[in-house]
Amino acid sequence: MRKLIGLEIRKFKLFSFIKNVLIANVIVMGALCVTYFAEKSDGIIAFPSFDMAFGAIGSMIRAIFIIFAAVLISKLIIDEYKNNSISLMFMYPINRKKIIIAKLIIVACFTFLTIFLSNLLVGSMFYLADSYFHFVPKALTSDVLVNGLLSMTLGAIASAGMALIPLYFGMRKKSVPTTIVSAIVLVSITSSSANNVNIFSFIFVPIALALAGCVIAYFSFRNIEKVDIN
Repeated sequence: MRKLIGLEIRKFKLFSFIKNVLIANVIVMGALCVTYFAEKSDGIIAFPSFDMAFGAIGSMIRAIFIIFAAVLISKLIIDEYKNNSISLMFMYPINRKKIIIAKLIIVACFTFLTIFLSNLLVGSMFYLADSYFHFVPKALTSDVLVNGLLSMTLGAIASAGMALIPLYFGMRKKSVPTTIVSAIVLVSITSSSANNVNIFSFIFVPIALALAGCVIAYFSFRNIEKVDIN
């Protein structure tokens, strides 16, 4: 399985995505700064606490990289079906499910790592910027930091599972636009909030979403050994 994953990474030159990930992090940090100064000009405190700041960072990063994951699914799976190039892989003496699972492991790991590391990077950048611009009127406490790390980890795990959900819709018509649009809809639903509380505020919800994503992804390819790829 590790060799198969390595071959897929080299085949699609996935390390080139690192540049896009860094650009996305810069955009998130820029959006936070714009929000702060825009709200400040109206006499409003954009980030009353680090809890809210970390929550805003997490929401933006999850949205960006779940959509990134849909693009990755399109590149690794949907495009290969559309171009019929996956038929060549299926000629190898390797179980078809194993090939698809290797691709999904790449997507899930990519999503988890980019969300987890991006939260750390942008969160650190925000904290450093706060020392100069005083974005947040309250000091960062150890309790807030621990809760933020826990929320960040659970959010990354949940997103890694959720990122597999668009595969189900994309595979129905072998459509790249459908895959990406379903990811955007998923992000819109999971990012909605009321009174600064969204579904990621409850610990059991991210875990349930991660499991749901894995189950839905499984149903997307469970009959792959029996179904004609054309």
